[in-house]
Amino acid sequence: MESPCPRCGTTKTESVRHGFIHDKLWNMGYHLRRCACCHRRRLFQRANPGRPHPDDMTVEELRESFDRQIAKSLGKEPADLKATGGKMASDSPEKPRGLGAQPIGSSIGVAEATDEVEDHRTCPKCGSTLYRRSRRRWYERLVRRPKMARCLRCDHRFHYPL
Repeated sequence: MESPCPRCGTTKTESVRHGFIHDKLWNMGYHLRRCACCHRRRLFQRANPGRPHPDDMTVEELRESFDRQIAKSLGKEPADLKATGGKMASDSPEKPRGLGAQPIGSSIGVAEATDEVEDHRTCPKCGSTLYRRSRRRWYERLVRRPKMARCLRCDHRFHYPL
């Protein structure tokens, strides 16, 4: 359990922007956070200092670790996961799948993603899916504008997709 904040006593913390100071502290085995109540910067010693920084991991490494976590939650061993090729049991080649067949483990069919869904959750200016919540200004709150988002690539501000 995290120790309480010396200023306000809250134990809840939030992440901070990853920059030079965050990276240097990460390399020294610490994790920089900030208090959720008073926004004071807090240092925590990392539980596993040998773990690489998430920005340093490749897509393949992230996918392998994610597959391992899924296999662990399903009760499989990582050796079983490699034997199946990283796919779920419903994708096994033993049973042929017809056009109207549904997977065995699910009673609900999963629809394919359409262009409408992709356009709805992207930046209207550059089409990027990387965005964050942005605080409304006082007059936007006054006229009851919806929640806002800001694109991390082009810095464009738009309505937050729900």
